[in-house]
Amino acid sequence: MRLRPSMRENFRYILARISPMNEFESRDIYRAVAESVITLYGDDIAAHMWPAVMQVKGPYVIIRCRRGTEKKLETALSSITSVQGTRSALHPVRTSGTIKTLREIIPKVMRNREGRAVIAGNTYEVIIAGRGRIDLKDKGIYLDIPRYITKEDTEDLNYDE
Repeated sequence: MRLRPSMRENFRYILARISPMNEFESRDIYRAVAESVITLYGDDIAAHMWPAVMQVKGPYVIIRCRRGTEKKLETALSSITSVQGTRSALHPVRTSGTIKTLREIIPKVMRNREGRAVIAGNTYEVIIAGRGRIDLKDKGIYLDIPRYITKEDTEDLNYDE
């Protein structure tokens, strides 16, 4: 039996960015969120808040909570320092009443350009974030190795897309 809209539970959805960009499963993020909420507010408010991870897409996650508790959930997200033992942070980006709106926002927020750069004769994969941050990745045998550059290196950086 379907409930009438006036009798349904009202939820809010929070889009959060996982920093640094690590691939986590939804259950790992849920455990970190639940632990943070319980630590900050206790079991009573955590049960009333009813947080749930709805979707993980790349470095973004959509988390659901009851209406009226979104500010507390954003505070709890900001206090997360690790997910499954890996140092990570969740930064709230936007709150909405529907998942559809947040799914439409994700491609707009993820405007990163990719390319290759040559520094001192070595070729690196480059990710240029919308805010001007440049990440270099050196391909290793098993995984991408982050490389750090200075301001002088960015001025001399020649990259092609």
